[in-house]
Amino acid sequence: MDFNAVPLRDEQNRRVWELLVCDPTGQFRQAQYCSNQEVNSTWVARQLRSYLEAAPQPPSAIRVFRARMSSILQRACDAVGIPMLPSRRVYTLKAWMRERAEQVYPQETQFTYSPEPPVDPDPPDPIRLPDKLQGERWAFVTLRAEDLQEAEAWPIAFGELFPVAWDTLTPDPFASGVRSTLIPGLVIISQRALPMAAWMSGMEPAYLTVADGRLLFEAGLNDCYLFTQLRDEKLRTEAEVFAQRQQQAQGIHFLAIQTDLEAQSFAGFWLMQHPL
Repeated sequence: MDFNAVPLRDEQNRRVWELLVCDPTGQFRQAQYCSNQEVNSTWVARQLRSYLEAAPQPPSAIRVFRARMSSILQRACDAVGIPMLPSRRVYTLKAWMRERAEQVYPQETQFTYSPEPPVDPDPPDPIRLPDKLQGERWAFVTLRAEDLQEAEAWPIAFGELFPVAWDTLTPDPFASGVRSTLIPGLVIISQRALPMAAWMSGMEPAYLTVADGRLLFEAGLNDCYLFTQLRDEKLRTEAEVFAQRQQQAQGIHFLAIQTDLEAQSFAGFWLMQHPL
């Protein structure tokens, strides 16, 4: 769910707001404009009640990624009896938001289209990765896009996938002779793989990013963890290729937790998307 001002103004030149709600597949979508005078939790709760009546089944929780709106959205979720989950694992919602920004708002005739320059918040300083997530070793790896399309059938104890338009990805440019898109990932190896994956699941993994000679793990609403410093040249080169493949694959990448690289199952597996 998202509730925010959009690049539209009404006849009194007041900013128009919009509530967006969708399921992880994007099959269920609800959008409703809101006047500037009605921006409150009561209005959001009223819309949510009608959406819940239309939904094929009630959600176990509603993910919310916008920190500054969390108070209003928390009260609305409380009013309808659905837990709110602070998380950036809202990839389907973000794709829908981009679609509306490009195709809907500029064509809107009811309101005046009035875009403003986006303001990117300062990224938080990374903190140390919790000891519970420190594996014995880790490695950058890749999987073919066509193999990942079968991931729903894989034995995975903890984790989460999300719908990807695999046919829009272009073949990998960094591997000679490979006609498939190679999706980059990170695998953590640990004999405590199962409890580690359970702990990781509660953190709401968002994405991995390479920045300033560091590998960072983003999770939750705005948590940023230092996974490792990329000190030696070999590791920096591997991280650069990881970031390049991530860019080529529209930000798609994964995080896996296993007892060893030869294991036929995953204690944890999360498909993620970098916002680029």
